[in-house]
Amino acid sequence: MVINGNINKKKIMKRKSFETKTLKAVDGRTITYFDGKLHSWEGPALKYPSESNLKDEYWLYGFQYTKDEWKEQRRDRNGVSPEKNPQVKVRN
Repeated sequence: MVINGNINKKKIMKRKSFETKTLKAVDGRTITYFDGKLHSWEGPALKYPSESNLKDEYWLYGFQYTKDEWKEQRRDRNGVSPEKNPQVKVRN
């Protein structure tokens, strides 16, 4: 859209919000998502109320993981390159 010879970029492109958001559903579930996908580094992306007898679900970027797999993924997200990570052993 052109207004007074200037391009109004807000009308052309909607700005994506790269924030993690949390919703509380009517049935008591807590849903955490990022970029429209179930995602949470802080804990389960789907938390069920204790009376529902359902287990919480762990999701990262729309992919479901078991609690142990999620913990492993979470541990690997420190962002340190292998060259600088003391946990990585270099072959000589």
